[in-house]
Amino acid sequence: MRQFSILVVFALAFGGAAVLYEQESRKVKGVLTQITDLQAKVGDMQAEINRLNAELEAVKLAERRRPNLGAVANRVLHSKVDTNPSAPVSRPAPQSARKSQEFSVGDVTVSTPAIHGRGESPEESEWAKPTVDAETYESQSGGTDEPVTDPYQ
Repeated sequence: MRQFSILVVFALAFGGAAVLYEQESRKVKGVLTQITDLQAKVGDMQAEINRLNAELEAVKLAERRRPNLGAVANRVLHSKVDTNPSAPVSRPAPQSARKSQEFSVGDVTVSTPAIHGRGESPEESEWAKPTVDAETYESQSGGTDEPVTDPYQ
């Protein structure tokens, strides 16, 4: 009987230890799951940080390439303040000189093509003739008065 009581004590001790072990292992599993989730979140945050750093570098590079707008504005303002600029970019031409620079009818000349067809002399080509309207050209070239039919209809 004495052995039976020792066996019961051992069974209760091992049973209690098993229950405590199961409870603690569940706690550890919960903590490990939380750690895994936190590691995934940290990885996502690190990827976001890398993306933002890349964007920041791109913006810094663009800022270096773009002229300083403040300096450009100051240059423009200071150049407007100066009444006598040291070297003007362009000067307006006097009115009489402008009249002589305008086109007149005689300025436009008809040019013959550089390559001539076989058997065509430059004097006989259509390029040597003055320009005419399409209707006049058709009547001169002996065009027919039949309406042209559309092949796609």
